[in-house]
Amino acid sequence: MRRFLRSAAVRLGIALGCVFLSTLPAPAQVSVRSVKVLNGRDTVEIEVEASERIVPQTQVLSGPDRLVVDFPNALPSNQLRSQSVDRGEVKSVRVGLYQSKPPVTRLVVDLRSARSYQIFPSGRTVMIKVMGGASATDDSAVANAPAKRAALVAATYTTSREPVQVVNAPRTPLEVTFRNGSLSIVANKATLSEVLYAVQQRTGADISIPAGAEQEHVVAELGPGPAPEVLARLLNGSNFNFLILSAPDNPGHVERVVLSPRDSGEMPLAPMQTTAQAPDEDATPAEQPASDVAAAPTPAMPQEPQNGQQGPPAVGDDPNNQ
Repeated sequence: MRRFLRSAAVRLGIALGCVFLSTLPAPAQVSVRSVKVLNGRDTVEIEVEASERIVPQTQVLSGPDRLVVDFPNALPSNQLRSQSVDRGEVKSVRVGLYQSKPPVTRLVVDLRSARSYQIFPSGRTVMIKVMGGASATDDSAVANAPAKRAALVAATYTTSREPVQVVNAPRTPLEVTFRNGSLSIVANKATLSEVLYAVQQRTGADISIPAGAEQEHVVAELGPGPAPEVLARLLNGSNFNFLILSAPDNPGHVERVVLSPRDSGEMPLAPMQTTAQAPDEDATPAEQPASDVAAAPTPAMPQEPQNGQQGPPAVGDDPNNQ
C-alpha cells in the first residue's frame, strides 16, 4: 500500500511539473527593427537597430563586391525594405531573412569596389561605416608622411673658452593614458604593435595584435576622448580592418578589438552558436523561385546580379542569394 501511494505521489509531482513548465512564457524573439542610411562627409554610415542586443558576423565577398553582415538568432521586421543608396562607394543596402531555423537576418551592402569598413556594436544598435576612397587615401598619406629633417642655419658667433653644456630633453616614443574613460595616445615613431599593447595594458581590453603591426610606425597625438573614438582614429589610416566591441552597459568602454589585414577580405568573428548546419555562403536553394516579387510576410532579399553585372536592388523571395 505504501509503495502504491509513493508511486502515485511521484506521478502527480511529474504531472504538476509539466503543467508548470508549459505555462512559462516563451523567450522573446530578437527583431531587427530598422536599417537607416545616415549622412556622412567622407563615409557612408548604416545604423541597424534591434529589439535586444545583437552581435554581427561580417564577411567581404567578391563578384560583385559586397559586404555581408549576419545577425544570428534575429528576425527582420515587416517594415524593413531594401534601399538604393548610390552614394560614395555604396550602391544599395539589402536586408531580409537568410534562414529560418535558427533565424538569421542578413544585411548586404553592395559596393562599387572593395573598400575598408568599420563596425561598432553597442547593445541594441550596430553602426556600419564604409570608408570612401578619398578619405582612406588621405589618412594613409598622413600616417606614412616622412618626418621633416633638421636643416643647418649659418650664424655668426664669438669664440669663448667657457664650456657650454647642451642638455637635450629625451623624447618619450610612446605615452598612453586612460583616466575616467578618456583615452589619449602620444606616439613618436612607435610601432603599431607597441601602441596597441600599451592600450591593452591601460584599458584592460582584449586586443588581438596581428602580424605586420610591428612594421607600421605611428607619429600622432590623439585624444583625450572616448576610447572607441580614439582607437578608430588610430587604426583608420593603418593597413588593417578593425572591429571595436563596446561593453553593453557602457558604450564608452572597449571590451575587445579584432584586426585583420585589409587584403584578407574577411573579419574573424566568433562562430554562430547553432545546432543546425548553416547553408553555404552565397548558396542558392533549389526551391528558390525566379520571380522578384515578395510573397512571404517577412522582407526577403533580392537576387544578386549574376556574373558581376550590376543592377538596381529588388526585393526577392529568398535572401540566400547573397
